[in-house]
Amino acid sequence: MTLADQLLDAHVAHELAALQGERFNEQVEVELDHLLATIGTLELGRVMQRELVTAVALKYVATFRLPGAIPEIAGQIAARVRSHPANEVPLGDLVDRARVAELVAILAELRGVRERVLRGLAENTALQSGVGEVMRGIAISPLATGRRIARRVPLVSSGIDAAERLGAGIIDGADQRSREVAERAAGMLLGYLSTNADTVSDEELREAVLEVWDALSTRPVSELFGAVSEGQLVELFVAIYELWLDLRTTDYIAAAVASGVEVFFETYASFTLNDLLAEFGLGRDDLVEEARRFGAPVLEALAEAGVLEGLVRRRLAGFYTSPAAQALLA
Repeated sequence: MTLADQLLDAHVAHELAALQGERFNEQVEVELDHLLATIGTLELGRVMQRELVTAVALKYVATFRLPGAIPEIAGQIAARVRSHPANEVPLGDLVDRARVAELVAILAELRGVRERVLRGLAENTALQSGVGEVMRGIAISPLATGRRIARRVPLVSSGIDAAERLGAGIIDGADQRSREVAERAAGMLLGYLSTNADTVSDEELREAVLEVWDALSTRPVSELFGAVSEGQLVELFVAIYELWLDLRTTDYIAAAVASGVEVFFETYASFTLNDLLAEFGLGRDDLVEEARRFGAPVLEALAEAGVLEGLVRRRLAGFYTSPAAQALLA
């Protein structure tokens, strides 16, 4: 065995020891402290160029090939979450009423947007089908009180009366006579709302939505999920995914991504890397914790599989076989 081979073996053993056990934990702290001390004082604008960041962002947003199985996996995840025991928690325990009120107050002021949205919804046949299903299920679901609450909402009360007349009592009966009848009633309800969208005051809308929220907040999340079948949940994720596939290649999304990067650099280009980490709530201890959390198990698994030594040896062998190293050893 040549001297170069002996040195390579010793070097590999040294590196393997540093990558495993307690020495790895110590090494993480040493290297991280050194990294933060040397490059942590450099400004972001010197380390990264905004043009390169924009190009990478556009690549992964607009042109990166996404697996076709994403909608199916997302649907399976949603279905699993839908049936999880955690869904027995009341909705009000997850979302604070004050946050809902704040959001509603902002939305109530967007009168022009509200009117356009309602009119657009009234023309959507797919939505009419979905609302029709909800109308049929109100009387037989655990949310039967929803109809009573809905009658206290501006416009919806009159809309329900009109829809009931058209639907021949299908909301109360829910007797499966025809899905088409429910959809016709839903279409009339949506149309009524869009026609009278500009007559509801901001305060009326705010109070109405919060009243509906108060009724729903005491109900478990499982009841809300129960209004949507597993198949409908999967279809929803597929539709959203396909919409994103169409949007991601548009000039609008490209402009939005570029603008986002531009604003980020305008705000943080003069920040040092240490200051930037602090700005986002990441400290030295957080980085050490995550490096240990993810690094140690991966390296341990590679070592058990007999792969780690091969990776280290391949990385180091090039130097010991190089002409420069051979000349020094000679």
